[in-house]
Amino acid sequence: MLTLSAVADHKKIAMEKLEVRVGCMTENETSQSTQFKIKIDLGDGLTQRERTILFNSARNCEVSKILKRKIDIDYEIAALPK
Repeated sequence: MLTLSAVADHKKIAMEKLEVRVGCMTENETSQSTQFKIKIDLGDGLTQRERTILFNSARNCEVSKILKRKIDIDYEIAALPK
């Protein structure tokens, strides 16, 4: 959550706590989708506006953008060195 720290510094938001928990669930082994549950704990002492700014920056960070898209993985085995 480097993004949250950078946004907090830029907006002069003093965070006392930042805890992120990520859960991952696939319905079954043949399912074509995986659901991530992300819980962000910003602690106390922030205004509702500050919490909204930080929450929105987490939802719109580059990692979130990548995970929301269809992802294809191309595996390749490297040749052994001679």
